[in-house]
Amino acid sequence: MTTTLELTTPAADQAAGASTATPQFNTTVDRKALLVAGNGVAASLTTRPAAPVLAGIVLEATGGHLTLSAWNFDHATRDRIPAVTTTPGRLLVHGRLLHDLLKKLDAEHVTLVAEGSKLIVQAGPTRYTLQTLPVEDYPQLPAIPAAGGTVDAPALVAAIKRVFVSVGRDDTIPMLTGIQITGEGKTLMLAGTDRFRLATAEVPWIPDDLDAETWTALLPAKFLKTVATRWAKAVGDLRLTWQHEAGAEAAAEAKALQTLAELESRMWHGHPDVVKARDVADRRTEARVQAEHRAGLAGLAFGEQHTTGRCLKSEYVRYRSLFPTQNTGAVADTKALLAAVERVALVADRTSPIRLSFDGASVLLEAGAGDEAQASEPVRATWPGETPLVASFNPGFLIDGLKTLNTRYVRFGFTIAAKPAVLTGHHSPVCDDFDGYRYLMMPLRVPGQATDPTPPEPETGSKPSGPEQALSDVPAAAAA
Repeated sequence: MTTTLELTTPAADQAAGASTATPQFNTTVDRKALLVAGNGVAASLTTRPAAPVLAGIVLEATGGHLTLSAWNFDHATRDRIPAVTTTPGRLLVHGRLLHDLLKKLDAEHVTLVAEGSKLIVQAGPTRYTLQTLPVEDYPQLPAIPAAGGTVDAPALVAAIKRVFVSVGRDDTIPMLTGIQITGEGKTLMLAGTDRFRLATAEVPWIPDDLDAETWTALLPAKFLKTVATRWAKAVGDLRLTWQHEAGAEAAAEAKALQTLAELESRMWHGHPDVVKARDVADRRTEARVQAEHRAGLAGLAFGEQHTTGRCLKSEYVRYRSLFPTQNTGAVADTKALLAAVERVALVADRTSPIRLSFDGASVLLEAGAGDEAQASEPVRATWPGETPLVASFNPGFLIDGLKTLNTRYVRFGFTIAAKPAVLTGHHSPVCDDFDGYRYLMMPLRVPGQATDPTPPEPETGSKPSGPEQALSDVPAAAAA
């Protein structure tokens, strides 16, 4: 028995009759491949699109492939899968609806056929009829930046996940909702901060140009989290590309226009030199327009899957100076310490500190005071300092940092108790195998605890409410 459903959407109702062209389209694809592509492209769909057409996914059948794409002006995704196409074509269909129905189909292959203003989705005995949207009204997707390099997919995904925990969640400070990626030589550096903690991760990569200047891209953390989720199981190399602002192209256009103006002031407009100069100026203008279309974009690609994101315009914080060049390190078993912190933290709320007292061969964890619930637990740890050190931290931040290490041992690097502590993960107790990840936390202010006589202050704004100290060099408010 054949199941036939005719489905329409509010967006389709609004767009019905808007298109006079009749779509031509007939292609057959593997259902699993189509579902994977649909899942990836659906990441660019928003719940409240600015225009009805932005709720759609563009389907383009050409030759032996079907390309799916979507774009919300900040985030674009494309995926190309093998297909048997009898009638090439391009159409636009409601994305969420297509995505939802693909998850329910169980046939091996899916055939997509355009009939007038409708798309027929045939999978085994099941047949859906979807209303198409006017594809000619869909905005042009951004060009994929060309210059960049390759990076190991699992390494980049792991780095994004580790840095993401420290990213700010306050949208009023856009800078802090991003992760900065810096390409310097054969190393990518990722950094994220919410003003009270900072995480950085180094990842090896192979740039197209080994002599290229250092570049930076500040990408929304939510965009990179989507990327990490999409390619969580990818094995192989990802291609990362970045397009700088169109300054060079604009300068070349201005020079060409100046040359043209000088020639036109001395020669008749049909003179061969003027015609040649006008042609050069037109080409420079076209190059500038194309560069501006790509400017401020970063692209990631894995095989036929492409994702492009728009960078944040804010200037990122100068975080490198926050890491001390030398510190005294306490070393503990990561799993044992994490378990103890989670137990002791049960009696501490967000504003209550968890105290770590390092002394010789152990660290004593304590939380609670006075008439409140209290907890304490010692954990084996080595502290090479000549005198004991006591530091207090936000328990949630401490737990986040320990969970991101993924190593047997953790090293706490201290200068003094009131200065930031730097956590690094190691597989050896001598800590000679740094893997490029650092998690920096500011201590909590505790009455009666010794503090630095000149505590760091934010560059601008006032101190945040609550016991946390803010990192120096990180503005309290940085409007985009």
